[in-house]
Amino acid sequence: MPIRETRAADFPALFDLRARTRENAMSVAELAARGVTPESAAEALATGQIRGWLYEVDGKIVGFASGDRSSGEMLVLAVLPEFEALGIGRALLTRVTQWLQECGHQHIWLTANPDSAVRAYGFYRHCGWVASGEMAGDEEIMVYRPTGPNTP
Repeated sequence: MPIRETRAADFPALFDLRARTRENAMSVAELAARGVTPESAAEALATGQIRGWLYEVDGKIVGFASGDRSSGEMLVLAVLPEFEALGIGRALLTRVTQWLQECGHQHIWLTANPDSAVRAYGFYRHCGWVASGEMAGDEEIMVYRPTGPNTP
């Protein structure tokens, strides 16, 4: 698969992609309001705090994911709508999860919309993530629990 590590020069394209996802799209301004900018992401990448991977098709970035080394958090998984249901999200999720495990994390987590009508709700559960019963604002905290053939 055409997966490669994220580089600082990729961040403008990744921020653009994040704004074009089908569900939970966030604009550059919305991310900046949360303290996430291409510059802050590049700094976190340079220090090794975060690491990410992206998926390219014909030189175009169509999906990306990243995790946080210090907390064990799966930070983001985003795929362009026209490239959904092709295994790209699962491949990226698997790569970040493996890296976080290699970093020694036994508790790998993410936050997700708890609405069962949202695609991510079923996707993460199908991939071995379970609700922890805790909330972070309006999102539920999910933890990775590999359980069988459908897990990354």
